[in-house]
Amino acid sequence: MIALRPLDDAGLERLLALAVSDADPSDVMPPGWTPDRPDEFRAFYRGLAGDAFEIVDGDRVVGMTRLTPAGETGLWVARSARGAGVATQAVSRVVEQALWRGLSTVTAETTAGNAPALAVLRRLGAVFETDGDRVRARIEVPAEPSTEHADPARLVHEYLDFYRDKLLRKVAGLSDGELRASRVPSGWTPLTLVKHLAYVELRWFRYTFAGEDVEHPRGNPAVERAEWTVEEGDTIERVRAFYLEQCARAREIAAAADLADRVARWQHETVPPPTLAWVLFHMVQEYARHVGQLDVVRELTDGVTGP
Repeated sequence: MIALRPLDDAGLERLLALAVSDADPSDVMPPGWTPDRPDEFRAFYRGLAGDAFEIVDGDRVVGMTRLTPAGETGLWVARSARGAGVATQAVSRVVEQALWRGLSTVTAETTAGNAPALAVLRRLGAVFETDGDRVRARIEVPAEPSTEHADPARLVHEYLDFYRDKLLRKVAGLSDGELRASRVPSGWTPLTLVKHLAYVELRWFRYTFAGEDVEHPRGNPAVERAEWTVEEGDTIERVRAFYLEQCARAREIAAAADLADRVARWQHETVPPPTLAWVLFHMVQEYARHVGQLDVVRELTDGVTGP
């Protein structure tokens, strides 16, 4: 498990030893540094006081990363730790740190030819801006609704949107194979979870609450458990587009109704028809449960945790 440890004087010496023995000098900051200049290394990292971290794997230091007050990050990893997902996990920990610091964006600069760095940033959902050979990556830091909100109606709408966004963040950066692979005995995959929640949005808001005449509210009737099945043509682009369409329609329906309004279609005679307020809170718990499951699956896939 990769963790970040704030860099102190003892950590600085550990990092220097690692840079000398197990790193490419061209990767190590400051730019142009060579192992025969230890005092320059120490001076540079002391200048990053409060912003620099050792990247730690268990009790072993495997690299360095930083997070400035402006949200800028960068890292280097020891030769012996490459190819094990260390950089991806370290940047995900940096995003966690950014959340606790109240930052809205984490940025990183690299070059168009630095394929490993671009791959790491892409896995974390970064948006890229290219200027010649320079690439600037921006990772949005998800934040819960403001702690100043006191209106439960506003909070439930905003928390539902928070989880909708978090779902898409958790699948961003996964390869097609990873999206279609299951890591649990029940067999669901990240792609089918997005598909399932698209149908949940459709059923509760369009079919049940608004009473729309939806022909197949549980998906293809010719396929058993269709909403949990990857069918022919189910690409991430198509499933994501279908999901976003259902979310947009759900927002329209909820915005046009009162929280005390009841569902238009209900088949349970012994249970009173739910109000919109109940539906909204039910959806929040549905997302919280499923996104929590996806948190675990994403960590098992590539070590990414956090926001």
